[in-house]
Amino acid sequence: MIATIAVIAERAEVRSDGKLDVVGVYNCRFTPNLPAKLDVTLAIRFDIEPLDYGVHQNISVHIMDEDGNEMVNLRATPVTFESPRRAGLPLAYDLILPLSVGFPNDGTWTFDVRVNEKAVARVPLRVERR
Repeated sequence: MIATIAVIAERAEVRSDGKLDVVGVYNCRFTPNLPAKLDVTLAIRFDIEPLDYGVHQNISVHIMDEDGNEMVNLRATPVTFESPRRAGLPLAYDLILPLSVGFPNDGTWTFDVRVNEKAVARVPLRVERR
């Protein structure tokens, strides 16, 4: 699986026609107080490759501080993909994670997206008191 899109946004949804809509992409949030609990939406699109068919894919997100210390890790329900019915049809998987995260202090936090423990995307978020 290859992450072709990985962003933090105001909102994201998969439409009934299969298109991924992502609105309000950002990489910095200001808060009047710290520690602060912030609601964020992590939107990820994965391209599925033939080697991925029939294999359990364990997707996790590890939120790390600037020193590489893990603050939180979240695991999605494992998924398995079957080969497309028509040859040549590209297969994509969209994962939208609405999260409520407590940030203890300001700094740049990294959302490290992993598939089967292999890092596939890193999304930074700067949190600052204002």
